[in-house]
Amino acid sequence: MDLDIFNPSQHLRRAVLFWLSMFLTGAALIITYLTISDAQSSKFPVIELMFGLFSAYVCYQTYRDQGSEWLRKSYVWSFMVTVCWTVTHNPITYGVYVWANLIPIMCYLILGKKSAKIVTPCGLFAITVLIAVQMNQQAEFHIQLLFNFVLSYLSIWATTHILEVKRTNSESSLGKLASRDALTGVYNRHALVHSFERYRQESQKLPLSLLILDLDYFKRINDAHGHDVGDRVLVQTASLLDSLSDEHLVYRIGGEEFCIALHNTSSQQAKMKAEYIRFSIENHSFQVDEQNITLTVSIGVYQCHHFNSLESVLRKADIELYRAKRSGRNQVMMSRNDEGITDAI
Repeated sequence: MDLDIFNPSQHLRRAVLFWLSMFLTGAALIITYLTISDAQSSKFPVIELMFGLFSAYVCYQTYRDQGSEWLRKSYVWSFMVTVCWTVTHNPITYGVYVWANLIPIMCYLILGKKSAKIVTPCGLFAITVLIAVQMNQQAEFHIQLLFNFVLSYLSIWATTHILEVKRTNSESSLGKLASRDALTGVYNRHALVHSFERYRQESQKLPLSLLILDLDYFKRINDAHGHDVGDRVLVQTASLLDSLSDEHLVYRIGGEEFCIALHNTSSQQAKMKAEYIRFSIENHSFQVDEQNITLTVSIGVYQCHHFNSLESVLRKADIELYRAKRSGRNQVMMSRNDEGITDAI
């Protein structure tokens, strides 16, 4: 299971949506005013006015950080409908179709690459057909104008697509570098801090337990075999924990200290999982330079509530971890905070 803890894309899309909707609010209202004040115009720009008001609403909702995916999609599609409408109901010489060149930019920066691959060609096809129809009806068919529009649209589409692909790849690489432990490859403490808020919100509906694991007498391995061997044992331990944890995420939060977040796991299931991990590590032989090294692990377990902070959860799980160590190590201790009872396995 992978984890996307850093999501600057959401901040970028929110910023683009906020400023673009603010600009389009002003643009739509200006166009509405100019159309109404034009003595030669007999139509009332209802669509333009409605789009301007909707843009203002989107801007306000985005400012309040309530710009949902549904709202973003609705806004992009409403922009496309508005452009199509204005192209159909205005002379081709007004050049209203140039607004369609915003469609690729809006799709990629507001909706993302996946949706943009569908919406962008739809916009190109619709506007191109409407321009051709309008030219034919107005007896002003200019093939050069049509080609210029299509080529400019395709150029903006290609440029935006390349930039978005490069940006998302760079974002993914930086996210992995920042969230992964450099030695073991599992997630680090920084990743746990970022993901815990989501875990805590989910714990209102689904149970969440944290396991804090510490390798017993690990310093002896470093002293006896050297830090290089110790590092390789840590790497193998992290790999073993990752395989034992199934879909649950493993974090390295200290030198030889790890954390496993068991989401959608009851207290009884967490105890069983912790015991299974303890037993598996105890019976595993770590192979390093033809040496067989064995380890045991002490585990503290704490079941979280949505009102718990990460610091309090780690502190309470640490209490159980140290109780396990004081009781002879190679044990699992669990605090059932809802009952105020501490169990030893």
